[in-house]
Amino acid sequence: MRSDGLTLQRRHTKRCPDRGKGQNFLRCGGRCPLWVCGTVDGKRIRKSLKTRDLQRAARRLAQLEVDDGERATVDKATDAFLSAHADRAAETLRKYGRILGYLTNFCGDRSVTQVERITTEMLEAYAAWRNKRGWTWAKEIELLRQFFGFCAERGWIRGNPARALRRPRIIDANDVKPFTQDEIVRILAACDEIGLYAYERLRARAMVLLMRYTGMRISDVVTLDRSHIQGEYLIKRAVKNHRWIRVKLPAEVLQALERLPLPRNAPKDCTLYFASGNASLRSLVKGAERTLAAVFRRAGVEGAHAHRFRHTLASELLGKGGASVEDVASILGDSPATIRRHYAHWTRELQSRHDSLVRVIHDTSMAQAEDRISKC
Repeated sequence: MRSDGLTLQRRHTKRCPDRGKGQNFLRCGGRCPLWVCGTVDGKRIRKSLKTRDLQRAARRLAQLEVDDGERATVDKATDAFLSAHADRAAETLRKYGRILGYLTNFCGDRSVTQVERITTEMLEAYAAWRNKRGWTWAKEIELLRQFFGFCAERGWIRGNPARALRRPRIIDANDVKPFTQDEIVRILAACDEIGLYAYERLRARAMVLLMRYTGMRISDVVTLDRSHIQGEYLIKRAVKNHRWIRVKLPAEVLQALERLPLPRNAPKDCTLYFASGNASLRSLVKGAERTLAAVFRRAGVEGAHAHRFRHTLASELLGKGGASVEDVASILGDSPATIRRHYAHWTRELQSRHDSLVRVIHDTSMAQAEDRISKC
């Protein structure tokens, strides 16, 4: 709380003999009501202490200053929120910290340091300042509601000002196109053409094949351990949401993993496929992204990024594979709602599956109708 000081003042009555000495004259003969005045966070405070006794007013002022000092600041609330979610994945925490950092900076520029002083109107101004659209802003609103709900549960604020924020209407899933079969062939070919040594090429090929056939996030790829491969199956918990991933691996993927050299600077007993065990997850992800960026450039695939493999597998399972949303959610280690939201793209294969399902109902209905007509 930024305060320019709270002071006692008398609100002199018209009959007070000391009325002319001003509000700061406290020992008046008329024993007029005492008020507290000052500025807090740029806002003028003027409040009755409901007493005429000077000593009693001083005690109430001291208590009021203690209560004000115990109110949560935006910084304190942010730190508490991040601490309460310390069990989340490192990338998730980094995203939380980045978004709440924008809110903290916005409030600081407006001299608002107490979380209880953040109103819906202020958050609407924040939304205009951020100027985000689509899924990006929808996810940010979700986090803001979660943050202010956290503050309300602890009694720092009376309500959740973020609940009134209007969530953008999103009709379609994320506009991320799956890779075509031709693009995947070019990407795999490019894995054998990058780098100066076989070390980079073998790692790149194993990464691409893993994401191609499992749909794993890049954070799960770089943390893959030999204990996660059990026979023909890959079994591990996702780094992001701790959900189980259980996928049967094709022989091509198993062979690529077997051919991987020991990670650089790793001890001989290292069981990780892509990490020495000494680097942070953030560093590992960045390193893998640089390798894949070189592959994508060499392949000449525009707009390529690691997460498109996840979209590709989900689209193929829903279309060619005829899998349900729940099946895809289980394979990718996600919730059905997330699959519907992000990965249920329209594809020709998916449309063909929908047509086949509708045709079954149509043919069955027509057969029943013809049967009834023949009996008439």
